[in-house]
This record gives sequence, structure tokens and C-alpha cells, in this order.
Amino acid sequence: MTRSARFCYLWVAMVAVSGLAAGCGSSLDSSVSGTVTLGGKPLELGNGTGTVSFYPENGGPAAQANIEPDGTYSIKTGGTKGIRSGAYFVTAVATGPSPPSPPGASPLPGPLLIPTRYGTPQTSNLHFPIAPGSNQIDIAITSE
Repeated sequence: MTRSARFCYLWVAMVAVSGLAAGCGSSLDSSVSGTVTLGGKPLELGNGTGTVSFYPENGGPAAQANIEPDGTYSIKTGGTKGIRSGAYFVTAVATGPSPPSPPGASPLPGPLLIPTRYGTPQTSNLHFPIAPGSNQIDIAITSE
């Protein structure tokens, strides 16, 4: 095989692979962002941590986001910003800062800021449709 023929085959293979890779991300046709509220006010994490997770009603990969200190979030699927359109069950979990632990001991978990029922799709009662394009979804948490 000549050098130019090998180059041609290599070029065709690279174009085919890049076309396939571009097609893989095309299913993330929506974006979702919003604010998690507790008792009608934005959830303030301070130095705590929190996540929201969107689980597709018909199966598939979950999408997640960190809750920012001011209560806002922006969903990613894997490491890519975006989500597939469809119906989703949603969970939210947040903890306050960890209390001090003795030297050499593992850090203790912080106090829960959100009732535990919001931590599983079966008990959260959070269900949202995601339309193609941009979606603003504020997640209202009650302390009950």
C-alpha cells in the first residue's frame, strides 16, 4: 500500500470517528437550571454540600448537579452540560458543614438540611417534564 493510500484511509477513518463522536452528544437536547428552595427561600448551603439528580422515567443515565452555596444548580449528564428531553423523577440531598472531628479521625457528616424523603426517586414526589431547549425548574422543598 502506498503512503498516499494509507494517508487517505487514515483520513477517512478520522472523519468517520469524529462524525460518530459528534452524534453521541446530540441527544442532550435540553438544559436545566434553577434554584432549590426550602420553605420558600433559596437553600443556603454555606460551607455544606448538596446535589440534585434527575432520573429518566423511562430509564437511561441520570443527570446531576451540585447545589451552589446560593441554592442554584445547572444539570450535567456525565461531565457534559445538558440533559435529554423527557419526564424525570428528581431527588435532592444537602448537608451542612461537617462538625470538627478529633485529629486523625475521619470527618463526620454534616447535618441534613433537606428531609430524607427527598433523597430517593420513590419518596421525593418530585417529577418534572423536560422540554427541548432551555428549562428553568425551581425545586421547592418543604421541611415536613
